[in-house]
Amino acid sequence: MYRKLIILMFAALMTVCCDEAGKLQVDELQRELDALKGETRDVPEAGEATQPEDVPYGFTFDRARYGVDAGGSVTIGYSIPEAASIEVSVPEGWSATLDAAASEIEITAPDPASPVEMIVTATAADGRSTSAILPVMVRDPYTDATRTDVAAMAYFCFYREIATDYHFGKMAECGMNMLTIEASDNWLDQLNLAQKYGLKGVLFVNGAAGDYYRNPSDTKLTSIIEVAKNHPALAGYQIFDEPSTEKIDQIKFEKDRIEELDPNPTHPVYVNMHPSSASRYSLGVDDYFEYVETLVTECDLKFITFDQYPVFQGYVDPTWIRSLAAVRASALRHNIPFWAFTLCCREQNREDPTLENIRLQCNTNLLFGAQVNQFFVYRNTSGTNLAPLLIKDGTATYTEAYDACKAYCTEMHNFGFVFAQSNIKAVRNINVVNNWLEHLGSSDLPSQVKSLVTTREALASIIENNGNEYIAVANGLWNMSQTVSIELNDMVYMLDHDGVFTELEPGQKHDIELEGGDMVVFKVK
Repeated sequence: MYRKLIILMFAALMTVCCDEAGKLQVDELQRELDALKGETRDVPEAGEATQPEDVPYGFTFDRARYGVDAGGSVTIGYSIPEAASIEVSVPEGWSATLDAAASEIEITAPDPASPVEMIVTATAADGRSTSAILPVMVRDPYTDATRTDVAAMAYFCFYREIATDYHFGKMAECGMNMLTIEASDNWLDQLNLAQKYGLKGVLFVNGAAGDYYRNPSDTKLTSIIEVAKNHPALAGYQIFDEPSTEKIDQIKFEKDRIEELDPNPTHPVYVNMHPSSASRYSLGVDDYFEYVETLVTECDLKFITFDQYPVFQGYVDPTWIRSLAAVRASALRHNIPFWAFTLCCREQNREDPTLENIRLQCNTNLLFGAQVNQFFVYRNTSGTNLAPLLIKDGTATYTEAYDACKAYCTEMHNFGFVFAQSNIKAVRNINVVNNWLEHLGSSDLPSQVKSLVTTREALASIIENNGNEYIAVANGLWNMSQTVSIELNDMVYMLDHDGVFTELEPGQKHDIELEGGDMVVFKVK
């Protein structure tokens, strides 16, 4: 399922022997290493003074993102030149078994499990050693109520006639791991198919909940939840989309009833909020920050979700950043996660759903701390077109938007371990000024980084996760590429969207090209 990519991380120091025999041995090793790299270099004559130098001696793993089930195992092949010994440092609860003859490592995960980074160290016969980071992901985005990966959710998906094995399989192939399911349709069959393909479903009970609010003796909501609450593929219940604060009493009434019927905290009630571009009449209050905070506190929401589709033909709506800033601030204040939306269809006068457009929306959401990217709409509805799944005259067609979503989901899952359950310490603008974010300054940079600049508008996020520190930089434009230039005081690792680690040497400037909406992540600690 995962693309075959390579993780290369190089770190070694060669100590040159003082005696003649030792020196000749080192020279021979150097020739062999140069041959491996396809390089040639001059070897000093015997007796010439030499200085210790860094010599690449690196791992190659057989794929970049390693998925394992909680409590399960995965076997990972590796290759390394002339290693005399190899060992794996594993976190508590994990285990690793080496088969040197087959050049394989069997990784076994605990249950429950979260993504980890393992250190693999090899030592050559001459004492040189090298280490590589091996990220291991847990396939299911939920494990005993613990989010183990950022998720992709398909919004508005299947109805009875197309809720088939084939279409659920295509959704899983696309990289989605969540979807929405209408309780007014064959929802139980869809939850069963979701379970089969490793997906989680948010059940839309808006209609049944509204009927219960108007008539508490109505039994539809009760009958649905009594069955749904025990289903392993259930992720939660949606009851409202873009409510005004004037609906708070109704939201609380419906939410309290659902939580009474299903008190499981892994099945939260979903109330999707307006964007900050909404009118005061729609919000019910004068200020968007007040709107978000009022709904969270008054309704005791367990997570925040909002929708905004910012990429219009020729420009990005600046109020989008205000929305993200407000949602992030409230999520931090209440220590709850938030989800955000991405437009992946053709709608009104907005840009078509290209890979670059989807990257811009999703990557920006991640840099603010979103734990779920919600793709609207997965299947075309009234007023939308060119969705990933297009239904026209009864015929189902997968479009270019499906290919774009699939390509992005592969990227997102490759670097998802950086963002899952992360602590976003700061979000900063580069080459753009607005009222909601500060500009990236030298005080934001860790000691390893001397400077970080971009040639165009960009967004930077300072991230802590699992004892590691990262800087993520995303292109703020979907229709132009640009260069990220980073100058280093000390060595850092670069992680691109393909899941590839590259060592960046200190004392020089490194230029990284970013396509429209693209992102690069630097691991600094």
